[in-house]
Amino acid sequence: MFKKRFLPVLLCLPLLVVACLLSVALTLGSGSSSVAGFEGLRGDLDGDGALTAYDLTLYLRYLSGSVSLSDDALALADMNGDGKADEADMQLLQQYLSGEGISVGLRVAYVPLDNRPVNLDRAVYLAASCGLELVMPEEHLFRTALDNMEPNPDGGTLGNRKALLEWLREADKTCDAFVISLDQMLSGGLVGSRWLDNTDLTFEYEVIDEIARLCENNTVILFDTVMRLASTTGYQGWGMEEYNTLRSYGQVARKQLTGSELTVENIIAGYRYDANGKKIPFGHTDATLNRYLASRERKLRIADYLLRNAGDKMDSLYLGVDDSSPEVTIQTNEINYLTGLLGEKGVLSAGTDELGLCSLTRMATLLYGSPKVHVTYYGPGKDMPADSWDIETLGNMVGTHLDFLNVVETDDAKNALQVLILTRGSSRSDRQSLLAQAKKNLNNHIPTMLLDVSLQASELDTMMFSESDIQIGMLMGYSSWNTAGNATGLALSLGISRYAYLSFVPESTPAANEAFLKSMAFAYIKDISYKTFHGSISGIMNEDYTCSAPLILRRLNTSKIVTALSPYGESSHGEVKVSGFRYPWNRTFEMTFDIEIG
Repeated sequence: MFKKRFLPVLLCLPLLVVACLLSVALTLGSGSSSVAGFEGLRGDLDGDGALTAYDLTLYLRYLSGSVSLSDDALALADMNGDGKADEADMQLLQQYLSGEGISVGLRVAYVPLDNRPVNLDRAVYLAASCGLELVMPEEHLFRTALDNMEPNPDGGTLGNRKALLEWLREADKTCDAFVISLDQMLSGGLVGSRWLDNTDLTFEYEVIDEIARLCENNTVILFDTVMRLASTTGYQGWGMEEYNTLRSYGQVARKQLTGSELTVENIIAGYRYDANGKKIPFGHTDATLNRYLASRERKLRIADYLLRNAGDKMDSLYLGVDDSSPEVTIQTNEINYLTGLLGEKGVLSAGTDELGLCSLTRMATLLYGSPKVHVTYYGPGKDMPADSWDIETLGNMVGTHLDFLNVVETDDAKNALQVLILTRGSSRSDRQSLLAQAKKNLNNHIPTMLLDVSLQASELDTMMFSESDIQIGMLMGYSSWNTAGNATGLALSLGISRYAYLSFVPESTPAANEAFLKSMAFAYIKDISYKTFHGSISGIMNEDYTCSAPLILRRLNTSKIVTALSPYGESSHGEVKVSGFRYPWNRTFEMTFDIEIG
């Protein structure tokens, strides 16, 4: 449960709201109540003696029909004393919690997938942009060291699982919301989940049991991955030869299991055989294949134990399918089996690198309420496979992301966050239409975000910066990075978290505005420059290139940002500057840099 205390927030509220709530509190008295004979404080649905963000979450879930309330809680839910618990009462509680331009400040304990910028820098920016207070372990506890890097202080090359478990126990004393990477907690990170091959899973199961206990008194969102088709390059001596050989091996179609045949043991038994039952040849050493298959088996058994023993206790789980294919592969039986166990406990979809950001965004929408979004596709790709690395059509993949992010799709384009998506096979005319709609929306104060999954290099970016005069800072979110699954999660998490926050508070705080600017600067420079310059810092900073950082920053610095929705508000901001371009993982697509707001 969220444990943000009553008094600190009370001191930040408008006098009218304070007076109203003090009146309620004084009427009830200390330790007694005139509400239907029950003891407690109006609005305190979880009975912890305080009006907190978790009470609002319970109210939202009650009104949506997803939870029921006890008679005691229903009586206390009647904030205005009219004899019923309805949206008017929820709005009173919401008004109390939001205050006048303050951050709600929920403390979220976050265990990242690893220490890459997408899981570290961008998570910090996103959380602050929507009013969440992020609490994280020290970086060396979740750091991955590839072969060309120095080991961690403990001498290891993966995250320190035992130390992280102790950190979680300590965090439980001060935090009531958790976003946890199971790959990190159980395998020391994404790389470890593809490498470890131990068969004694006693420690892993004990960690899962501990997380299940954590779920009993906290809001816990988990994310994990289905092991990808290939290995990690640059770790323990494996390179592109192993990657290509293993990916080709994994892509061979296996016999598809159904009904009672779809079991963990049968899936594992079928790893080495094609759809016709013939043994699949492997073009590398037996040791390489044995480790790869043992890692797959380990990961599948861990996921099976998790869903059978903790599935009913967690708030939600996102199972991301990493580096996959729309065809039948070694992953397909695993995916079908895990989907059956997952049920309504979470979602399974393409994506990996964005899962931490998606989970933080789900936490924000649980706190602030489910926002509405209107999605428009430009190009013919909605019903095509999202790309060659994903498992489903673009439309299905976007829909699954939206389900996890706790949003409601609507046909009402004027009263929702508009999500404009450029798809595979799109034309110049499609790009022009998308940009024209974005500009029209912003001129009419309609919150809008862009997602480019067209696989067309930087055509949209070039048009956006050379032909369009869109105020790029006014957009709620943007991405065009990497696979369609990752880009979708990055863009939606950035836009939806900010939109949910602005829908809840009267006005964004300066700290949240600064963090949002950093998020957008990172998205534009990182996503666009990676595609255009592939790691050339001289190219990124070259004034002559259309999509280089100097041009992006000039456009961002002359653009206002949206700071309020009801009533609508926008504001100018300090100058955004970037410096210190670097590659902590020595890979061009893991670029990061420092961002300063003047």
